[in-house]
Amino acid sequence: MSQFKKKAKELRVLDPKTAQNLSIFLGSFRLPYEEIRDIVLQVDEERLSESLIQNLIKNLPEQKQLSALAELKGEYEELVESEQFGIVMSSVKLLRPRLNGILFKLTFEEQVNNIRPDIMSVTFACEEVKKSESFSKLLELVLLVGNYMNAGSRNAQTFGFNISFLCKLRDTKSVEHNITLLHFLAELCQEKHPEIMSFPDELEHVEGASRVPGHTGPGCHSWSPCAGVMLLHSGGGSAGRGHMALLLQVVQAAAEAQ
Repeated sequence: MSQFKKKAKELRVLDPKTAQNLSIFLGSFRLPYEEIRDIVLQVDEERLSESLIQNLIKNLPEQKQLSALAELKGEYEELVESEQFGIVMSSVKLLRPRLNGILFKLTFEEQVNNIRPDIMSVTFACEEVKKSESFSKLLELVLLVGNYMNAGSRNAQTFGFNISFLCKLRDTKSVEHNITLLHFLAELCQEKHPEIMSFPDELEHVEGASRVPGHTGPGCHSWSPCAGVMLLHSGGGSAGRGHMALLLQVVQAAAEAQ
């Protein structure tokens, strides 16, 4: 009696590594393909798990492969299990963005709890910067001195400045190179506007907020050590981590000048 071996199914779209990883994933969770699809579509929080979504994102074929698999829907029974799963999941529109959104929702509370102290620190510092009268007067003085130095140029009579300009105070020197604009401002505050010298006392949370990492993107690499100076100057960008230390140098320079 002749015996016939069943012909092994061959991969049609997926590469061997992707198919193997997907098979391992399916073997770990042991859920019907349609059930996994429905959990994702319905965002069923009773059956959703962070592990399930993370592994789906990690092992999911690329959209180009899913689209190719969708074309083979009529040959479903002839495909290997990993490609059958791909066909089922290909029916979910915007699958990968949906999975990323679900994962964000599942981990949101944990992430917020992890950064809550930083959120509070930055929030308090922002309020301090907005309400500090002495710091506001210091910025007015910097603007006044800048306009005086720019008299006759196209930058004269400027109404405001980018907060990152504060970093240039210690780099701008006199003709003799024996005093910086920072030291000049410190002496000016001490002699003519002593009330300004108390501004660090009004910025209690600023130094802590300066150590909070921020969103990485164009013009936004970290929270300004002045903790939200962007609120004072919209669109000012990142001022860098040296601002608080720089401003405190004003006080130090004044002490040295005594």
